[in-house]
Amino acid sequence: MNPGTIITHLIALLALVASSCAMAQDPAAEDEMNQFLDLLNQQTSLATNTRLNADFVPGMLSVLDAEQMQRRGFRTLWDALESLPGVQASRDTTGERSISVRGIGQLFEPSKVKLLLNGVAVNTSASATTGTIYDTPIEQVERIEFIRGPGSATHGEFAYAGVLNVTTTKQGSQYSVGIESYEGINFSALYSYAKPDSDFKASINFAANQNDGQNIDSDDDSSAAGIPTYAPGPINNKRDFVSAIASFDFGELNALIQFQEANRGDHFGANDLLPPDDRQTVISDRLITASLSQRLTFTNKLSGKWFLSAVENKTEKNQLFLGTAENFGGFGNEDDITADSNLEEQRFEGKFSLQYSGDVHTLFAEVSAADIEITESDRSINLDPVTGLPTPDRNDFPGPVDNSQDRSSISLVLQDEYLINPSLTLTTGLRYDDYEDIGSNFSPRIALVWRKSNRHIFKAQLARAFTPPTLLETGGSIESSIDPETNDTLEFGHIFHSNDLIIRNTVYFSRLDDLIAFQDTAPTGYKNTDSTDLRGYELEAEKSIANEWRLIGSLSLQDYDDDELPAAVPWMLKLGTEYKIMPLTLVHLQINAFGERDRQEIDSRSDFEQTTQVDVSLRSKNFLDVVGLDFRAGIRNLLDETLKYPAPVDTYADDYPYSDGAMLWAQLSYRP
Repeated sequence: MNPGTIITHLIALLALVASSCAMAQDPAAEDEMNQFLDLLNQQTSLATNTRLNADFVPGMLSVLDAEQMQRRGFRTLWDALESLPGVQASRDTTGERSISVRGIGQLFEPSKVKLLLNGVAVNTSASATTGTIYDTPIEQVERIEFIRGPGSATHGEFAYAGVLNVTTTKQGSQYSVGIESYEGINFSALYSYAKPDSDFKASINFAANQNDGQNIDSDDDSSAAGIPTYAPGPINNKRDFVSAIASFDFGELNALIQFQEANRGDHFGANDLLPPDDRQTVISDRLITASLSQRLTFTNKLSGKWFLSAVENKTEKNQLFLGTAENFGGFGNEDDITADSNLEEQRFEGKFSLQYSGDVHTLFAEVSAADIEITESDRSINLDPVTGLPTPDRNDFPGPVDNSQDRSSISLVLQDEYLINPSLTLTTGLRYDDYEDIGSNFSPRIALVWRKSNRHIFKAQLARAFTPPTLLETGGSIESSIDPETNDTLEFGHIFHSNDLIIRNTVYFSRLDDLIAFQDTAPTGYKNTDSTDLRGYELEAEKSIANEWRLIGSLSLQDYDDDELPAAVPWMLKLGTEYKIMPLTLVHLQINAFGERDRQEIDSRSDFEQTTQVDVSLRSKNFLDVVGLDFRAGIRNLLDETLKYPAPVDTYADDYPYSDGAMLWAQLSYRP
């Protein structure tokens, strides 16, 4: 789609909405209500487990509620996370999504962010991530909370560079349907029930979508010269997703059941060998959680909570392309080499916490225990397991993880929030984690928050975070044992508030020790490597102008030791511009720009070039004079750029393109 066509579509879209929408509500009352809701939504317990205003917690925390995400034209959780300061999104060779924070947790390594869905931890011990949560549509989400920096003092393992909690909507009713380019369609439905004269509440939140994927061609893959290949050619980027979340409240007792499944094509191939473009999903990630929790009130100062959960993560790969017969030393008369594999992990966890709220001290203590079991791990390939040559039949190979690699742990959290005076709070905390297979770990934190005035807040924090080696890493270790990675971070923050302007400044210094890396020379495998230092600055600003314009932007600067964080971005600029063209209709422009990125030292290619993505969206509330009807539409990649993620050395010389032109979408939502 050329720029002229895009502009024509955009003008037509604006004209359609401007001619058909009207003021069905008082705009002054609408703005006042939105400000009130924004204030309520800034309350969080993610950073300290005690409920505080988001600006008063140690460290920097971003909160986005459903209203904000809809105004800004985000379609999925993935879109929303891309707009946050210091956050960088990426996909690997098979299209699996992940995010990095402040340059930590990049394309070629496991996730370094703790992932919570309605407070339930969903990271797998096998790979430190989950393949489902990022596809969650905004229509399902009530709010997201994101901590940048160490979070292990509260949340333990995997909270190495950040903590993400996604809270889905459980109140009211809502129905939506949408379409997008490349045969994309989605729908969602929320139903809730509250029994009169009772404390019983229930809700079911359902969503599903599918898309055939944009028409994107790769360049040459990693095949050796003279080997037949499907490259250059189209990538298989088909995706579909389904999510169902049921919640039941009996007073303070909550029962929660969550199901998510994401299916995708194999994109650029598991071995960076381009698969045939059959537009079929071959990789399936499934998440199922069941949990029970209850809040307890003993006195007006002493409260508690117990929590039990069971989490199942399963990844299934069917006919995953590994290469042509010639790639494996065959003579071309065999079929393509493909693999079927299954990896299923179950996690059982129990927690009990107590909180004492005194006049100057708020004390928090939590004890927890977790047990992880690998319940299924198998793989079959049409190769000979001894010679590695192609065969007409499938043969059994070792699974992704050894079935014996179970893991259990116990943890203890202690925390004190000491109100030194009405404006100064000292928070100290310590978490102890003891693993059956890798030993113990301490995660301390000390932080000061000084509320100097209604306009100025100053913060300082020193914290340690850790991430244990994944089961894939321990199973493939070339050392007798692998130590957890640790992240010691010192950060200073300042927040300025006025009626129409918010500015947040953060300076941080991180020391990353015992980094785990894959050694690709004999003997191959995982091991701890050297340490590295990371330094950075983050500036965030929100500005309202004359009740019509709103600007939300951030600038992130990073400086790091050479070659230790390949593909980390030296600077990121995120800018959202919102303009209210009518009292209930607005246009939003989102610009995400990333600076040039260093390659690995052994990579002779030039630095990965700067990337800029521009998206535009329109939102009209009470569309066509129907109260509760919300119309949204937009164009992603408005400038028709070829957008890419960096690929490892000796794979795709021209990297991984993920967008090769503009994509249009439209959404109708109705909330009675």
